Amino acid sequence: MHKDFLEPQDRIFLGIETSCDETAVALVSGAFSKNSYPKGHILAHKIHSQVALHQSFGGVVPPVAASSHSLQLPALVKRLLQTAEIKPHQIDGIGVTAGPGLAGGLLVGVMFAKGLSIALKRPLWPIHHLQAHALVARLTHEIPFPYLVLLLSGGHCQLAVANSPRDFSLIGESTDDAPGECLDKVARCLGYSYPGGPSIEAAAKRGDPFSIPLPIAVSEHSYNFSFSGLKTACLRWIKQQQDLSFEKKADLCASLQNTITCSLGKKVSQFLSALPPASRPAFAVVCGGVASNEYIRQELAPYFQNYGVNLIAPPAQHCTDNGVMIAWATYEQSFAGMEGQFDFSTRARWPINDHSLQRTKYGG
Repeated sequence: MHKDFLEPQDRIFLGIETSCDETAVALVSGAFSKNSYPKGHILAHKIHSQVALHQSFGGVVPPVAASSHSLQLPALVKRLLQTAEIKPHQIDGIGVTAGPGLAGGLLVGVMFAKGLSIALKRPLWPIHHLQAHALVARLTHEIPFPYLVLLLSGGHCQLAVANSPRDFSLIGESTDDAPGECLDKVARCLGYSYPGGPSIEAAAKRGDPFSIPLPIAVSEHSYNFSFSGLKTACLRWIKQQQDLSFEKKADLCASLQNTITCSLGKKVSQFLSALPPASRPAFAVVCGGVASNEYIRQELAPYFQNYGVNLIAPPAQHCTDNGVMIAWATYEQSFAGMEGQFDFSTRARWPINDHSLQRTKYGG
């Protein structure tokens, strides 16, 4: 997509994402007419994956990731502008992931964005990475606030309510491992390369999701999740196998996916059943890297539909880390009348329901 989508009243927002192992940038155009719902288009997006860089380590090495971001980001933005046929001065606003994430990578992105903001004399928005995951579904679907959010990634598992582009209420979260972390650990023990999630999903397609009984953490007194017991059970099962054939691996992967889905679904059901029907949101969004798993996306839907809630997932390419979600969140905040801010710092840890910014007069 390119500038042919632009209308006279549209504004262009650049999004920059460097929170982990993907250097990603995007340009989104957003309408500022009298519409009550934000409407935008993706003009262009670029991503440089560091997967090959980290595979030999079996996971992301923070200093290596930060160094790669620093090397790749300037050229990636240049290519983005060329693809969109947009000149730098045509950008109306810049958004950058300020947290949560790896400290070094966040700093690379924020310092680059601040330099660009000064050079172009354009406003800058610090974007919450988790909130951006939850918001990007509104680019492709009309989902009014408030709506339920189930965020699934390598480092997070959270059930929340999105009240506005910058206001989220936390309902429950993982007390130990996140689903993505569980998938990656099991994948490594099965001999699959990093990242483990896609390998688990591919193998699971040939397995029986009900072949291996795995534990589901049960707590009737909170909406929190737990996946450490599931991870431990999988690793114990692997050690017990004398002959770990492809068929056995496939069955474990399928059973693991199914158990994760059931664990999530039970907590969702527990929460929704406690709400009066009139108080239940019309929509829910499942997002984050693990939400790109087709089986989990599909099998989660009935848990929401049983309570009259329509489950929406962003396109798979917008579930993993990307620049589109940062550009869209920037447009969302601007559309809602939230002004850009320059005096902020990065936050490696930043709860989804924390509305505050960590400020600094030094611009770092």
